[in-house]
Amino acid sequence: MPDSYYSNTSFNHKFSNELLFIHAISGCYITPALFGQGKNKFINLFLKHEELLIRAATFLNPQATTEQVREAGGNVLVALYGGDPATQNLDALRYHSFVKAAAKTKLNLARLPPTTDAGQLHAMRSYHQVQTWLGNENDPLKWGWMHTPSGLFPKKSEKVPAPESLLQCISCTCKKVCTNACRCRKAGLHCSLLCKHCIGQSCENPIPVILDNEFEKGEAPAPIDMIDEQLECEDIE
Repeated sequence: MPDSYYSNTSFNHKFSNELLFIHAISGCYITPALFGQGKNKFINLFLKHEELLIRAATFLNPQATTEQVREAGGNVLVALYGGDPATQNLDALRYHSFVKAAAKTKLNLARLPPTTDAGQLHAMRSYHQVQTWLGNENDPLKWGWMHTPSGLFPKKSEKVPAPESLLQCISCTCKKVCTNACRCRKAGLHCSLLCKHCIGQSCENPIPVILDNEFEKGEAPAPIDMIDEQLECEDIE
């Protein structure tokens, strides 16, 4: 498909001021895109729900607080995934979306809405990027980023993406390397002993190895009976 170029006057005047926000939260060269949620869907969302422009304006405010950004971003994402921001948060919508999707023949976990925590972090990084484009410098460590030896990296959600009992039963059947199509990777998990072919070792999404000298004082490796319990879970197709 050939590249297309647009003038800023070619966009709908109702949300031309919010284009920076739409570009950041829908994915750009700094902020990652949400799976299956392209820029056209964001634009159509604002055409249909003009009340969301108030939420988008938060991202243009250099004095906005992290709490305001989290709330505004969460509302936009709930509406994007077909929910009602007035009565639902991302966690509730994620659960209801999973229940509906589980009844189908094929279940793609990557299409579920993000958790509230993950969505808020995405909103904070989007705000930081918009403010950077506007010439306002903010501490990235306060807006969803963390330091790594390779530089800044998106801060990971501190909450699990699903109940622990469900996470222990998610596995893949990848026969070669576990790339972006891997079921575990789509769920935001590392491959494990449950995986049919790679068993969490011979792939590109392995379980992190912790050396003996890396355990903190008083800690010990997981007992073998915990691994046995995991093996009792059935492989979800």
